[in-house]
Amino acid sequence: MTNALTDIRSVDLLDLDHYTSKADHALFRRLRNDDPVHFNEGPDGIGFYALTRYDHVSAIGRDHLRFINGKGTQIRDKRAEGHGAPSVHNADQPLHARLRAPGVGAFRRSLLERREGRIREIVRDLIDATPKDEPFDFVEKIAVTIPMIVFAEVLGVPQSRQVDLVNWANTMSDVSAPDVIQADARHHLFDYFRELAAEKRAHPGDDIASALVNADLGAEPLTKEELDAYFMVLTVAGNETTRFLLTGGLEALLTSPGQLDQLRSDPGLIPSAIEEMARWVSPVLQMRRTATEDVDLFGTPIKAGDKVVLYFASANRDERVFEDAGQFMVDRKGNRHLGFGVGAHFCMGAHLARLEAKIFLEEFIRDIRDVHVVSPSTRARSNWFTGYDNLMLRWSR
Repeated sequence: MTNALTDIRSVDLLDLDHYTSKADHALFRRLRNDDPVHFNEGPDGIGFYALTRYDHVSAIGRDHLRFINGKGTQIRDKRAEGHGAPSVHNADQPLHARLRAPGVGAFRRSLLERREGRIREIVRDLIDATPKDEPFDFVEKIAVTIPMIVFAEVLGVPQSRQVDLVNWANTMSDVSAPDVIQADARHHLFDYFRELAAEKRAHPGDDIASALVNADLGAEPLTKEELDAYFMVLTVAGNETTRFLLTGGLEALLTSPGQLDQLRSDPGLIPSAIEEMARWVSPVLQMRRTATEDVDLFGTPIKAGDKVVLYFASANRDERVFEDAGQFMVDRKGNRHLGFGVGAHFCMGAHLARLEAKIFLEEFIRDIRDVHVVSPSTRARSNWFTGYDNLMLRWSR
């Protein structure tokens, strides 16, 4: 027992091989059982406490006064937006409330549902353009492109700039990308965002950029630096998380016995299937918080300034909360997953991600009769997102 405990305490959650080999969930289960407040050596010699149980992750995620985002939400001491104004994601109260208000309004479900017809058109066109009865990469043909087009249109980005925007955003979220490469991508993103902001001030439209640029906050409008950071975090989150949700969710649907047939026979299960996809995939694998005071962390004393990392992917497979947690079930009841986060920083774009997934599943079930996984997905080298580089499918009508 002592050797086993010593072994689990030596686990390095920063080792990307755990994720590319798809060994992460077996490892998380061991941590939940034997070392739920796991101290992990970190980059630059600064360690962190990894929480893997659902109740622990949920509690700290809701405790935004003692565990803050403002020191950064990546494990390393860095922010995607650089050293300027923080994004809404890396802000604490009262700044967080000021930044979040216009975004929540722009992402209201009622406003997004007006776009359902256009999103359905995009999805149908992409499905129609895929090869039939021959292998193709679902990530390349569908999963990357749906959120790229949809989010760019929702944000107010013209088609001519959509690919550049996604490429820059992908670089910003790549944990393996050198700092100098990320700085260059950030420079290009900020330059473009300022062009976009100027355009939306002069010619506002029915899009999120216009809503943010022209937001009435009852005080000062968002500064150029605040808008830069806002647009960046929305672009990264709006593209990558939905891409991973669609890829990992569809793969689970196709490889879990009986689940696709059940969904076909009862399309009314699509909303619960989407929640199960979010639980199963956990597109944002983990996020960091920083303690503001000395505190007892579920039996482990920690100091003010210590890093605490919330492993949503582990919490969403916690057997203490989810019956048959290791099974994908489209009719799962009472699915209290944390796939879109928890607490004050709950994902603003959750309505849009759910809408995109809903329309994709509806069109997929309507159009595709026969589908096979040619080769399993390849996981991205990331310990931040549950990413997928490819998923080879063959389907026909």
